[in-house]
Amino acid sequence: MARTLLERLGHSAALIDQALVGTAAAAVAAGVALEDVAAWSRLPVHELAEIVTAGQDEH
Repeated sequence: MARTLLERLGHSAALIDQALVGTAAAAVAAGVALEDVAAWSRLPVHELAEIVTAGQDEH
């Protein structure tokens, strides 16, 4: 039972991370300053820049 709970918590955390990254990338794409998005998302500016660049390469 504890193992199942931990697995579900891990999955939930991964989904939250995906939502955060997706929202941050969308904000930057919409014109919000990278530094502002980094501040509220608590992602380092260089990581966020890499995420946004990778997202642009996929499209």
